[in-house]
Amino acid sequence: MATKKYILDRFDDFFVILFEKNNKANKLVILKDKFTIDAKIGDLIEVHMNEDKSGYDFKILKEEANETRQRLLDLIQGMKKV
Repeated sequence: MATKKYILDRFDDFFVILFEKNNKANKLVILKDKFTIDAKIGDLIEVHMNEDKSGYDFKILKEEANETRQRLLDLIQGMKKV
């Protein structure tokens, strides 16, 4: 599995549910105890299959999320001016 970007959708009783950033039809379900980062709902996360550990490596992409958030805020401001 290559590295992909997912958006954290929700926490379930035993699972963490993520949806692929550019393809919402692709869902990734991970056991909570295997989800090794402190992320919150809506965070953009880079997920890489780690074959050595038979698991996943996670990285929160805060800078990219902040850039996306700013673009959305700029679009909203532009719409208000019209």
